[in-house]
This record gives sequence, structure tokens and C-alpha cells, in this order.
Amino acid sequence: MTHNRISTLVIRAIEKQSVSDVDVGLLRNALEEGGCITADEAEALLRIERLVGDACDAWGPFFIDTITAHVVWECRPTGRVTKDQADWVIGQIDQPRSAPNRLVSVLLASLVSEAVEVDERILMRALSENRFGGGATPAAEALKAA
Repeated sequence: MTHNRISTLVIRAIEKQSVSDVDVGLLRNALEEGGCITADEAEALLRIERLVGDACDAWGPFFIDTITAHVVWECRPTGRVTKDQADWVIGQIDQPRSAPNRLVSVLLASLVSEAVEVDERILMRALSENRFGGGATPAAEALKAA
């Protein structure tokens, strides 16, 4: 992992296998200092999602909002999830995981609902991920509204 504003926080969360409210606050503060997050920082947050099983309630909204903002609004072209961005997102979520897959379906639904235009693979993956949740999840509802 490359060194960035949140490297130490990410390493600590992975080592202790939990993300607390304090951790989310520290991550939020560190990332707000520089405005937009970098691809390395987004990958670090995705690494936490894949590898840390115990997370506080604040983690999910923080993770979804931060990654969605990065992919949809901070990357160019703004408001679109291009083929290259779809490759990156899918590559990240398909990496080996040791934690339960709780947030991928919500993240994908958020990308679909926020973006003006989405690469078809993100849409198909969002539909697939949310179908297994029985269709009554908040993520599935967001897909219906998109």
C-alpha cells in the first residue's frame, strides 16, 4: 500500500479488524483536509471494506458516500462512470475478501443512482448483486428509482 493521508488509519483498522466511530471520524477529517480523495485513498477504503469484518454503523454511509463521490464526481468526465472507471471499480470489488460482502451492492446502486451515465457492466453488476438480497434492500430500491 502506498503512503497517503489515511495509510496509518487503514493499517490500524485492518490490524485490529474493526472500524469504530472514532476511526470513521479520523478518516473523514484526514480526507476533508485535501478535498478530493486520490485513487490510492479510494483503494485503501475499499481494502478496509474487503478485509475488516467488524464496522460501526457510521462506516457504511461514509464508505458509500466517499467512494461514490470519488468515482462519479471527482473523476473525469464528471457525472459519468466510464469503461475505465468501471474496470477499476469491478477490479477492486472482485479482489479477494476476508470480510462479509455487506456494502458492494449498496455501493453499486449508489453509483447507478448518482451518475448521469454508467458503464453497462456496473449496471448489470448492480442488478445482479442486489437481486440476491431479495430485492427489498435499500440498494435495490435505489436501483428501481434510477
